[in-house]
Amino acid sequence: MKGGMVGFLLTLGISFASPDGIVLTALTYMERPYQFGANQIYRMDCSAFVQRVYEANGIRLPRTTVEQANVGSYVDIKDIKPGDLLFYTTYKSGPSHVGIYIGKGKMIHAAESTGITISRIDDPYWQKRFLFAKRVIGTAPTKPELKQVKSEPKQVKQVYVQSSHRDEIGDLIFILASRK
Repeated sequence: MKGGMVGFLLTLGISFASPDGIVLTALTYMERPYQFGANQIYRMDCSAFVQRVYEANGIRLPRTTVEQANVGSYVDIKDIKPGDLLFYTTYKSGPSHVGIYIGKGKMIHAAESTGITISRIDDPYWQKRFLFAKRVIGTAPTKPELKQVKSEPKQVKQVYVQSSHRDEIGDLIFILASRK
């Protein structure tokens, strides 16, 4: 049943192409084993996991963590949103580990000891190794509502305003993260 649901969700993932779609797709990979350098459906490393999740949502990313670190725009850790990539230095200097922020202070990633798992980003191990965050996907709604905002005299900027909706992904994250 689990494999059937994963396939169904991955098929649907192509139409998501949103932060919620990225998170939902990532959660379907839970508990799959880690293997350094692997890029198989049931065994992968951190960057292969991230690449698969984004590809299922219609976004092509490079294969390695170092290459993925060169994609997207930098985001301050205080401004991260679900779907953002988090980069860490682990076994070598520079970006050597990547995870996907899923909200509520947690990321999903392929960990050497536990496979695809959820970890708190405020865990001392991850805090000490954090390098930077990147946003790969846009956050504007499909049909943006534009609001006029004055930034300086005689200049007007257009700003995207997102509509609020029930936090179903947050609920799913809470349920899955509470399983341990």
